[in-house]
Amino acid sequence: MREMLIVDLFSGAGGMSLGFKQTGKIKTLFAVENNPNAKKTYKHNHGEDLLVLDNIIKVNFEELALTLSNKEMSVDIVIGGPPCQGFSNANRQKNTLISSNNQLVKHYLRAIEHLRPKAFVMENVKMMGSRTHKFFYSPEDLNELQCLGFEKKLKSEEYPLAKSTQFDQELLQFLNNILDCERYCLKKEIHQKLVSILKNASSETKFNNYIQKNKSMIEFILRSWDEYHRDIWSDTYREYWNATKESLTNYVNSSVNYVGVIESIRTIVEVQKVFYKMHEIEQNMIEYQPIKELHGELVINLRTYNVLEYVLAKLKSLQYEIEKGVLNSAHFGVPQERERLFIIGVKKESIAPTKHVKLPEGYLKEKNQYNTVYHAIQDLEKFAPKTNCDAEPIPKGDRVSSHPLTRYLDDNDTLNNHVMTDTRDTALQRFEKISQGQNFHNLSDEDKTTYSDPSRTQNTIYQRLNYNAPSGTVLNVRKSMWIHPIINRAISIREAARLQSFPDSFRFVGSKDSQYQQIGNAVPPLLGRAVAEQVLDIMGIEVQTKLADELQLRVTQITV
Repeated sequence: MREMLIVDLFSGAGGMSLGFKQTGKIKTLFAVENNPNAKKTYKHNHGEDLLVLDNIIKVNFEELALTLSNKEMSVDIVIGGPPCQGFSNANRQKNTLISSNNQLVKHYLRAIEHLRPKAFVMENVKMMGSRTHKFFYSPEDLNELQCLGFEKKLKSEEYPLAKSTQFDQELLQFLNNILDCERYCLKKEIHQKLVSILKNASSETKFNNYIQKNKSMIEFILRSWDEYHRDIWSDTYREYWNATKESLTNYVNSSVNYVGVIESIRTIVEVQKVFYKMHEIEQNMIEYQPIKELHGELVINLRTYNVLEYVLAKLKSLQYEIEKGVLNSAHFGVPQERERLFIIGVKKESIAPTKHVKLPEGYLKEKNQYNTVYHAIQDLEKFAPKTNCDAEPIPKGDRVSSHPLTRYLDDNDTLNNHVMTDTRDTALQRFEKISQGQNFHNLSDEDKTTYSDPSRTQNTIYQRLNYNAPSGTVLNVRKSMWIHPIINRAISIREAARLQSFPDSFRFVGSKDSQYQQIGNAVPPLLGRAVAEQVLDIMGIEVQTKLADELQLRVTQITV
């Protein structure tokens, strides 16, 4: 039987496709990834000649399907994890209302609709089905929603645009009578600088220190102040805008009227949030009700529909048998607890006799059976990490690995990407005071003084890994400053990769931070492999060497 052809969307560095490749039954036809460094990593490991497209929005899948058909070829499986952003209270502080990431989910569906693969796999955050993950309704959606029987699921909800200001009534009257908000938007780079000023204005002392340290930047802003607006929406606001310039100039020169200058900047920032968000609504042709003031905020009423419900309805309309659920990577031999939503679908005619569409069953369901950080990285203790990404690979020499996971990961004679971030003295002092399994919150108050509000620090910051347990969810461990279990240093790129179940032969490309981020964004290959084996089994395709056999995993029988 020929190799199954897959298309990898939002491929990242290629973790899921590596898992599919490890089945020995898969060949990647092309991938889509817009991050330059992740794209380089993907091509380095999956083939330099492989076509990796940049921007899924510009990919003409209908034309690609026709080209393949003319060559008597077709796509067997589409895989990928489109980003999906939930709406939260954090949106109140941002300039945007609509997450462009959510729209990428629709481009994944567009690929399925035109390529019509035999099967697909979609991976996403486990909370994708929550009420915070939503699309905003546009009249352009109506025909499709009616075809899906979905128009009755539209919900009317109020969303904050910005905090109230003295301009509320004038602003409401103006906005309800115009159609081109972009004309009145302040240049974003200047708006961001004003927001930065506010972030450093919690006290007059802090604000004054910030102004003195950034005096040249502030003076540059003031010199170009009159150029930052394309159009100003009212004479009253124009006067306020000019008065704010004068107030900030006076503070820079004489440090007077702290309260007044901060309130002026805050007002401008809030007014501009309204224009930015209304411009988004106009751009996306989103239906809305008139803006109103409510409980100290300007709010807008929009109609929404749930992302996951829409995705499932759309995929079912394309005649796929579907199963969805949350999988924990630790259940499949990955030395990390990471829960992600998976949706798999198979065309009815591609389902083998006696088979049913379902997610793979985990092998290790008891915590005391999980593969651990020790199995993943202990054998690397003797190799001191470098701090330069251009460092030469480290020869491993003779080694004996008794654990199946260690043998799987240790598949190369040299150690690539064993590079870590430089660590400052303050961080090293903290490292020394944190035991395995502890984090930033286990430090004394005197060791937290560089944080403005230590209580808001996440539990993953300064996390010292525990050799006797799997790690938590691997994100960007450089930013989180994860610590080696027994050595006072940061986790290296290679060690983070092993926690994600990337074998040593898989090499990452790009800047140091980019490599850490690529790893954190990836689907663990072993989890991808388990899903791949399941999809192939549903289609009646047998894999020669299975994950359970290679890692000596056995299904745990749970008694209830």
